[in-house]
Amino acid sequence: MFKVIRGIEISNYLDQETESVLKIVQETYLMHKNGFTNNPDSYFLKFPDNDKDRIIALPASINDPNTQIAGIKWIASYPGNIEKNLQRASATMILNDYRTGYPLALLEASQISAHRTAASGAITVGALSERGREINTVTLVGCGVLGQKTIHYLVALGFDIKELMVYDLNEKYAERFVEKNNQFEKCRISSTIKEAFESDLVILTTTSADPYIDIGDIYLKRQIILNISLRDLHPIIIENSLNVVDDIDHCLKAQTSCHLTEQKLGNRDFINAVIADVLDGSFEDDTSKPIVISPFGLGVLDLALAYHIYKYKYDDASTVDIEGFLPNMKRL
Repeated sequence: MFKVIRGIEISNYLDQETESVLKIVQETYLMHKNGFTNNPDSYFLKFPDNDKDRIIALPASINDPNTQIAGIKWIASYPGNIEKNLQRASATMILNDYRTGYPLALLEASQISAHRTAASGAITVGALSERGREINTVTLVGCGVLGQKTIHYLVALGFDIKELMVYDLNEKYAERFVEKNNQFEKCRISSTIKEAFESDLVILTTTSADPYIDIGDIYLKRQIILNISLRDLHPIIIENSLNVVDDIDHCLKAQTSCHLTEQKLGNRDFINAVIADVLDGSFEDDTSKPIVISPFGLGVLDLALAYHIYKYKYDDASTVDIEGFLPNMKRL
């Protein structure tokens, strides 16, 4: 029976199962490192008359002793939606039976995408903090959904944030974020990007298509820069930092800050580790240097989380069964 799992059910699940999401994301990174996943290149649909909008296909599969599943996320990124009071991203996810290829379910996936991205950043920061990088102050650059979700997962991991600063080109977004996050002892708006970089942890969740943060804007100290938006930093910052990515081949493309650095240097020697190395303890951190975490976004994370929700919701009354969606599947 083909199933549809709606956004409201996915939202309810994700809001209630924070620990499960963190566990699934961490386990999937380790599966990816150990060769139990297939995560091909993402495919970008771009438009000749519009260089800002795009729709991206992220196919993936998992084949380990406990899980066999395939699928694809189809996610649209339209930065101009923000000006219309719409979310930038919308997405769907198709799950396929690993053995037959037949589609199993359709899930609303923008929330899955946001949660897996935020959780992946948070668990990497958490692993680094356990190895000597103290985090008391946090700055969020870009006050949208991803920023809020990342703060949520950091708190869930037990971070005691003494001060939270926020910075956004749209001051109304920053003001709204401060109003919603009054649970922190100090939560205030940063007036400049330079001030924003005074924190132990800086989280970048903007929609910028080009680098705008240069070496003179920041303090190169023992801070962590969680580079979720991927394109904010000039290559010289990447050059002067330790660099952790989720997957080297994936992250060094599409004009990300890491990709621009590769083009500048002509090599990939500036990449020090992948996220799974941080999570399994094989990465040797040099805490005298800043570290930049750049998670490009692996489709296998969406797949693993979507499949978990599918199994959890399979017999739930809120799941929509579509009878007759598939034709007679017998060949003769």
